[in-house]
Amino acid sequence: MDAQRVIARRMVIGLPPAGIDAAWERDFTAFPPAGVILFRRDFRDLDALRALTQRLRARARPRRLFLAVDEEGGWVSQLAGLLVVPPNALLLGRGAAPGDIEWASRVTGERLRALGLDWVYAPVADVASEPRNPVIGPRSYGETPAEVSARVGEALAGFRAAGVAACLKHFPGHGDTRVDSHLALPTSDKSRAALEACELKPYHDHPHADAMMPAHEVYRALDAERPATYSPAIARDLLRETLGFRGVSITDSLEMKGAREGRGPFEAARDSLAAGCDLLLFALHDDTLRRARLELARALTEGVIPHGSIDAGRERLAAFDRAHPEPDAEALARPLAALTPPDWESRLAAIVERGLRVTGALPAGPYRVVAAAEEPGPDGPPLAAELAAEGLAAPPDGRSGADPAPEIVVHAGRKPLAGDALERLRARCRARPTALVGLQNDSFLGEVPEAAFTLSAADGTPLTRRVVARRLATLARDPRARAPEDGAPGIR
Repeated sequence: MDAQRVIARRMVIGLPPAGIDAAWERDFTAFPPAGVILFRRDFRDLDALRALTQRLRARARPRRLFLAVDEEGGWVSQLAGLLVVPPNALLLGRGAAPGDIEWASRVTGERLRALGLDWVYAPVADVASEPRNPVIGPRSYGETPAEVSARVGEALAGFRAAGVAACLKHFPGHGDTRVDSHLALPTSDKSRAALEACELKPYHDHPHADAMMPAHEVYRALDAERPATYSPAIARDLLRETLGFRGVSITDSLEMKGAREGRGPFEAARDSLAAGCDLLLFALHDDTLRRARLELARALTEGVIPHGSIDAGRERLAAFDRAHPEPDAEALARPLAALTPPDWESRLAAIVERGLRVTGALPAGPYRVVAAAEEPGPDGPPLAAELAAEGLAAPPDGRSGADPAPEIVVHAGRKPLAGDALERLRARCRARPTALVGLQNDSFLGEVPEAAFTLSAADGTPLTRRVVARRLATLARDPRARAPEDGAPGIR
C-alpha cells in the first residue's frame, strides 16, 4: 500500500467518465494523486467548476493537490462557451501588439485561479513548420522559431504574473508532422542540426519554465526507436543536461494511441518513469488505471522500476509545490462577473482584426455560403449564420440570370483539406467566382490558385467568426477597405 501511495503521487489523473461516486472518492482518499486534470465534460458551469475544485482539494488533504487544465484558448479550451476566450495562438500571434499575449495569458491565469485551478498545460511551444499538421497547426504561435519563442516568453510571463504554473509542450517539438499523436505514433526524420535550428529553439530559450511535456513522437536523430516520452536520451539527457531544465516534466496523456503503440498502461507508465518523467498523466480514472497503479507499485517494490527514477524527481516536485501556492480564499471569493475585464472583448476583437490575412478581390455578392468542413463549437453560430446576419447570403436559388452565384466556402475543420476534397474545391472555384475562408487549419488556402479571394483566420471561436463576418461585409460594401497587411505574398 505504501508503494501504491508513492506511485499515486506521481500521477495526474482525470475524473471517471460517469462522474465522481463513492467508490472513486474512497480510492482517491486512500491514494491521493499529485493532481487532477479537469475537462469541460466534468462541470456544467463556472459555479460547478469552482465547487468541484474545492471538493477535490478538501478530499485530498493534508496532501497538496494540483488542479490542472488544458486552456490554450481557441479550439483547446475548457472555458469556451462559459467565457469569451482568446483565439488560437497563431491568430493571437499574428494580430498581437507588444504586451497583448502577456495580457491575455495573465487574464486567463487569473480566471483559472479564481475557479480553483493552479496549473495550465500551456503555452504550446511547437513551431508550425508543417502546414498540414493535423494536431498542432494554429495552436502554434507562429511559423518561425524566433516568433514562437518570443510569444511563448510573453505567455509564460502572463501566467507567472497570475500565479498559475505553466507547461511548455510538446518537447522537443511537435510542429513538423502530418500524423496526429492522438491517433497514431508520428516519426520525425529531421537531422539533429535541423531540430536544433527550428523545433528545439523555443525550448532552449525557456529552460526556466515551470514544467515541460514531452511529445509522443519518435525523433530518429535523437532516439531511433523510442518516442520522446519513453526516451532517456530525450526526456533526461537532452532536457536536463543539454537544456539545463530543472522544472517538472509530465507526460502527455498516456491513453493517446501514440503513447499506447506496443504498450499497455503499466508499460507506458513504467517506461515514462524510467526515461526521467516526473509525473504520469492519465486523462481518465477507471479500473484499468487502478490495476496499472498496483502493477507499478509491485514493480517499484521488486526493483523493476529503479528507486533512483523516483528519488530524482522528489526535490523538483517539492520546489514546484513551494513555488506555486494553491489559490487562496481571496481568489476563490472573486465574483464570477469580475473574471472578464471591461475591455476584454474589444481588445481581443482588435487583435483578431489585425491578425486576419486576406488575398485577392472579393467577388460582388450576394453569396451562396457553403461549408467545406464547418465544425462550429458548441458555443455560438457557425460562420454561415454570422454572414447571413450581415446580409451577405443569397436567396436559395442564387442571383437571377444565367451567371451562377458567387460562393463563400468556409473550412472550419481542424484537419488539413487535402486529396479529393481539395480537388473538388479547386473544381468549384473554376466553376464560379469563389471566396475561401479558413477558420482553423488553413493550409489549403495556398493550394487553390483558382480562388478569387482568400481569408485566413486560423481560428473558429465565436468572437473570431463575428470579426470575420464584419470584415467580409465591409469588403463587400467597399473592396478598397483592406487592412495594411492584406495582400502580402502567401497566406500566413
